[in-house]
Amino acid sequence: MKLVSILSLTVMFVLMACGEEALPEDSMTAFVTAVKTGDGAAAASYMSNHALSVLDVQLVAIKENPGMSVTYFETMGVETTESEIADWTSADLYAAIIGSPGMVEELGNKLDLVVNGSEIDGSEAVVFFTTADGDEEEIDMILEDGVWKLYEMPSN
Repeated sequence: MKLVSILSLTVMFVLMACGEEALPEDSMTAFVTAVKTGDGAAAASYMSNHALSVLDVQLVAIKENPGMSVTYFETMGVETTESEIADWTSADLYAAIIGSPGMVEELGNKLDLVVNGSEIDGSEAVVFFTTADGDEEEIDMILEDGVWKLYEMPSN
């Protein structure tokens, strides 16, 4: 019975997903929600390969000193092991950082924003939003693997 329920839910979600194409602003909203709730893995899933490549140098340094890295991440409230760090990708590193309790606390109110829409040009888009301070901002996005993703790391 549980298997039937799980399969039914899965089919329902797949059909819902196929019904409408996601917009760049949907991904931006999902990214912000993931960061605010400390879901680093979900936040990382909305970062483009280009954006994540910025972390490649830090990832090499972290892997070269896994013992020290474990200690560093513990101070951030992130539990990990040397063997986990050895297998990390740039997305894993981003997920650990952005999902850490300190980062969630630091970014929480800064991410109170209103997404105002987007302009799409093929596989590229610009999402427009208003910050909690009332500033009008925009961020570039790219369609990658069927998902709209932030092209670069957010700077604010």
